[in-house]
This record gives sequence, C-alpha cells and structure tokens, in this order.
Amino acid sequence: MLPQKAVFTLLLVMLLLSFNAVGHVPLIGGGNEDISSALHISNPAKSWAIYAVLENETVHYFSFDVREGERIYLGLLKSTDPADEGFLPDLLLIGPGIGIQSSPSAQLPEGNTSPEGAAVLLENSAIPKNIVLPESLKDLGALAADGREGITTYEPFGPSSFIELAEINLSAPQSGWYYAAVYENTMKEEASLAAAEPVAKGGGHYGLVVGYREEFSFTDRMIAPIQIASVYIWEGQSIIMILIPYLVALIAGGLIYRRGSRRSSFSLAGTFAGFLFLGTSSLVITQMIYSLSRAPYGPEVYITMAIILFHALLGVASIRLARGGAGILQRSLLAVIGTLALLGGSGMILGPILAVSASFLPTMKRSVPGDLLQES
Repeated sequence: MLPQKAVFTLLLVMLLLSFNAVGHVPLIGGGNEDISSALHISNPAKSWAIYAVLENETVHYFSFDVREGERIYLGLLKSTDPADEGFLPDLLLIGPGIGIQSSPSAQLPEGNTSPEGAAVLLENSAIPKNIVLPESLKDLGALAADGREGITTYEPFGPSSFIELAEINLSAPQSGWYYAAVYENTMKEEASLAAAEPVAKGGGHYGLVVGYREEFSFTDRMIAPIQIASVYIWEGQSIIMILIPYLVALIAGGLIYRRGSRRSSFSLAGTFAGFLFLGTSSLVITQMIYSLSRAPYGPEVYITMAIILFHALLGVASIRLARGGAGILQRSLLAVIGTLALLGGSGMILGPILAVSASFLPTMKRSVPGDLLQES
C-alpha cells in the first residue's frame, strides 16, 4: 500500500496536470429565438461551448461585444446521436465592418475540403429569409459558413464526442456589437428540393463554440459536474444512465460502512464521499466507452484514463482515511481531498462536501442512524 503522503502527492500532481488540460466551459442554451433576446456572451475571448436544440425553422441568436482587432472565433458542431444524421445547420456572423475591409479569414473543420462549406460574405438580400433583422441592424455586414459534415471527434475531458460542421475565425474589423446566428438555411432547402435531392428537416442538437482562450474560474469548476451531465443529456442519453454509477456507489458505500468496525459520523461521511468519487470514476469509464462507440479511437483516450485514475485515487484515499483513526492528520487529509475533488469535478459536488464535513464530524460510537437502529 502507498503511504498517505505519497497518495496525496500523486493526487496533487494529477490535479495540477488536469488544470492544464481544460477545454470549453459548457453552457446550455435556450430562449434566444429572437435577435432581441440573443444569448449574450460576456467574455467572447474565453472558450465557451453552448449546447442547444434547434427546432425546425427556428433561429438561435447570440451576441457579444468586441474591440477592433480582437479575435472572433466561432465553431459549429453537432452531436453524434444517430437521430441527428442529416442535420446540417449553418452559421452566420453579423457585425459592423464585415465586408468593408479585406475579406476575413474563414476556415472549415479539419478534413472538410468542400468549397461549398467555405464562409462567404453575404449581401443583405442574400441573408436567409428565416433570419429577421430589425431596421437598426440591416446596415451590418454578414459572413456565412455552411454546415458540412466534418470529422467525428472524441473529447477526452468529458468525455464525449461530436461532429465538426463549420467555423469562422477572424479579427474584428471594427469595434462594436456582433451577432451570431445558428439556423437551417431555408434557401438551401429550397435549392435541394428543386434539384430533387433529399434534405433533412426537423432540427437537431448542435453546439456553438465561442472564444479561444481556455480558462476555468472556481465557479466553473464547482458546477462542472452538473454542466457535464447536461451535455450527456444533450447527446441523447437518459438521466438514469448518468446516475446509475452514483446509485451503485452509494449502495456499496452503505454496505461497506455497516460491515466496518468503526461507526461514527466521521466514518459515515468519509466513506460515502469516497464511494461518490469512485462513482465519478465509473461514470467516466462508461462515458468513454459510450463515446468511443461513436468516435474513432486515438491517443486522447490516455487522457481519459488518467482522469479515471485521478477520481479512483480520490475515492480509495477517502475510504481508507474514513475507516482508520480520526486524528488531526487524517482529518486534514480528508479536507484537502474534498477540496481537490471540488476543483477536479469529482463526486457530483456532494462528495467533496461530505469529505470536508467529515474532517469536523465527531467520532463517538453510536452517533449515526445505523447504530441507533441496531441498538434498538
């Protein structure tokens, strides 16, 4: 068995490595079907990923404020759910100065070489008719990027999978307010119908990446487990599939506690915290398998395996501490593990709370409900 100091050191190193391996901050979109109620991105340089469902013939709008010369990055993707096969939304950037200066840089997803997918400048008359702009915005320029099937990508930090569709990457030609729109192009549908080509309708699940600077605040890290669970639901998974690892972990934790020789509030809270951390490890394993059934295998999988090990070590260390003596060292280590778990997104928030709480709870026998029931 590794000594407690060695386990703690290994956990700290793995957490620091995970801080350097962050991705987009996930958000769940909705209620932005009109440009007047556009979802505002307060920090468009920070990397966000907004996950939403686009209904048939609706448009979702987003807004952000940038200064001249600042980088604007937008990426459009969709879920790998088979129900979204054929769903190809488009991306439109509207803002001051677009088309007045030299043409901005617009890129396609890697592996997508179709010239039809390139972003192009649009005249106002060419803007799709399902995008309705007020008179005050009709003088703005527009840059469109048609959605085209790109590569299927495995995201190791969730883990999850998605299909890249299009992206726009440019320097803001002027300071001001910019808008992004995600929509199904009705003009494209009409052209496909005229050519007797099949066209998918009915909307689907898409993600809009805004920004390029990967940074997580303390609040982002704290609520990350809930946000990631929302992303799994966006992918088409059921809430039961997401919660099963935690339910199994809690049942196992209760059985292990009842069979233990030390029964106290300290032991109870620490044991359940440890099993919740193990539940997160199990969840990441199931999500890795689920995502790899839709995306190609690559070296990114080893990052996921390191994350699995991180959560598992948190769980094992917490359980060992909870089943031992409740000295100052053990209580301090549990508090530190709870803090690391909170920052690392382990235990669905409840686990870290229990671990930190255990460091203050009493160790008197018969101080918990299970012992009182046995006594009676």
